[in-house]
Amino acid sequence: MKKTHYLIGICCAFLLQACQGSGSSSVVTKQENNQATGAPNILFILLDDLGYGDVGYLGSQIQTPNIDNLASQGVTLKHGYAYPICSPTRAALMTGKNPLNFGIDGPMENDAMLPEDLTTMPERFQEAGYQTWMVGKWHLGMAKRSAMPHNRGFDDFYGFLGGFVDYYTHVYFGGLDWQNNDTSLREEGFVTELLTAKAIDKITHFKGDKPFFMYLSYSAPHTPLQYVPNAINDYSGFESKDRQVFADMTSDVDQDIGEVLAALDKRGIAENTIVVFMSDNGGNLEAGANNGLLQGGKSSVYEGGVRVPVLIRWPAQLQSKTMTQPMFTQDWAPTLLEAANIDYQPNDFDGVSQFVNLKEAQEKTFKREVVVGTAKQKAVYQWPWKLIVDAKGNKHLFNLSQDEFEHSDVAMEHPELVAQLMSELTLLPHLPSKAAKGPPPESLFLDAHGLFDYNVRKAETRKPWLETAL
Repeated sequence: MKKTHYLIGICCAFLLQACQGSGSSSVVTKQENNQATGAPNILFILLDDLGYGDVGYLGSQIQTPNIDNLASQGVTLKHGYAYPICSPTRAALMTGKNPLNFGIDGPMENDAMLPEDLTTMPERFQEAGYQTWMVGKWHLGMAKRSAMPHNRGFDDFYGFLGGFVDYYTHVYFGGLDWQNNDTSLREEGFVTELLTAKAIDKITHFKGDKPFFMYLSYSAPHTPLQYVPNAINDYSGFESKDRQVFADMTSDVDQDIGEVLAALDKRGIAENTIVVFMSDNGGNLEAGANNGLLQGGKSSVYEGGVRVPVLIRWPAQLQSKTMTQPMFTQDWAPTLLEAANIDYQPNDFDGVSQFVNLKEAQEKTFKREVVVGTAKQKAVYQWPWKLIVDAKGNKHLFNLSQDEFEHSDVAMEHPELVAQLMSELTLLPHLPSKAAKGPPPESLFLDAHGLFDYNVRKAETRKPWLETAL
């Protein structure tokens, strides 16, 4: 093990009882919703820019043994969907709603924020008696303190607010972006390791008096592509230096995930802890990622931009299997609430609970239309059909049950279906985009020859972001 992360001295906790029923028909009070009655803990792990072809269990040459082991123990999603880029996925996850309906259609501008009138998923868990922790990347508002995670439902927040940071200096566009709630921190260390240490510390000191919801949002393997402190595999045979460094960063975060999962085991709470793992969008093909046989990548509404590795493990309730029905990011809020037996109104969300499909061998088909996309392009899903409207306004139709890699455009053969799916786009409100107008992050870390500087260390040139927030 390359890190210990406060594991010495961890005491074994009592084994949790089996989780109560999974229905959401009755209100769960704070007295009912505690460890003694078997309410599950929840650990939601989100990676950044990890592609469909970047994990071992989906055929990658990158070594990800801990993610692969997690997949073998739980439910893997064959069609797990995110949005094509980071902030929309994070907004959908936090609210259970389609972020295109409130103008989040790209990486969020620094002066934008998740609308304050929206109830977040951690707020719902708080109301049900959970303790809520966030560790990692937010990217849903940083100009106002009221927009920050510790004011949006998390009892404790440790991490950064913007879209990325230098992994060593923790600088974002010249300003320190590293904090614990309302305090800027100056800590030495590689971001992935620091986040892992905090997550393990939370688990280690978990008292068990009430369940926890932890959102562990890693920045890896998002740019900047930087050498990790202790590479654990030899990827020198990979086709490009970008791919080699990306692979090192991916294996590094995989090892850290393994340490977090080991902390659950040592604490004695793995059996009744729901662990969800997914990527926030498809892999960035310009920064070392790979999406296997899927078309396109990050920022694209083709499958390579939105179909991502997704899995869930809950030993107390879920058997190992592959779920074939599509699941979208906004489905996670109602799904996890139902799993925790927390009452909610279905019309609170754009997503639907998929708990029945995760749990049962006979899956339920949901008849619905789901729109994903960016300011420039959109896709409308009506399973198994998918309509793409590209940046030039061209329309493409695919039947994903017959053509999962989107090779055969059948739009000309189904004009009525195209028109029907196009009508879904007219329902989207016409709102100003909250997406960033600046250069893409990867362009900020290139040397004079247009190549990544893997030894880059961004310096501070302004006040910390927290100190300039309103």
